[in-house]
Amino acid sequence: MKHFYFLFLFAIASSVFGQKYIPDRIQINGKEYDYRFHHLEQYFNYYPDKRIVQNKDSTIVNRGYIAFYEILNDELYLRDIKVESSKDSTNLVSVREKFSPSTEELIPLRWVNGVVQIGLGIDDFKNDSLRPLNDNNLIFEIQRGKIKRKVQFNKDEMRIFKNFQWNKFRTTNEYLLIYRRLQNMGLSESEINVHIYNNVLYYSKRIFLQK
Repeated sequence: MKHFYFLFLFAIASSVFGQKYIPDRIQINGKEYDYRFHHLEQYFNYYPDKRIVQNKDSTIVNRGYIAFYEILNDELYLRDIKVESSKDSTNLVSVREKFSPSTEELIPLRWVNGVVQIGLGIDDFKNDSLRPLNDNNLIFEIQRGKIKRKVQFNKDEMRIFKNFQWNKFRTTNEYLLIYRRLQNMGLSESEINVHIYNNVLYYSKRIFLQK
């Protein structure tokens, strides 16, 4: 597995795929939102021969597809995978059958573990073009594809929560393991900590707040 490459996000505005970052999508209670946790990349990194589109540089920016997820009855599913049409780059076509032969409408994603954030309100890209602030945030703790815990925060509460997660996570053995791997990849201490902080929800795997 390419341990962390898919989390190094670089946004360079240009075409629909290739350089400009396009988030995946997720449906909750019949409404669809941007989704910046790319679970299929974890799968494709384990099984590169099953990758639907060969990306150019191992980043999620150039992954070449959009995945459509859904949370239903406290479980995470894949609904569809779409790529650019070869005839019209402005249109997307489904290639889900290349990922799974299942005829079920929803494919359960039992390998997914971690903490994810979904912005329900208006995204604010003023400070970060890849990780916008939002005034209404749903946070899910997922274990083996099932929702184990859910919390909801406004923009200010979200900042506090992220800092809390960071301060707790940096005391764990998981943090040390990730730190050493990134260090072996040639990143400096400041680069490592900025990267882990920015992606602390993904890395921390659980919500540290007491119930």
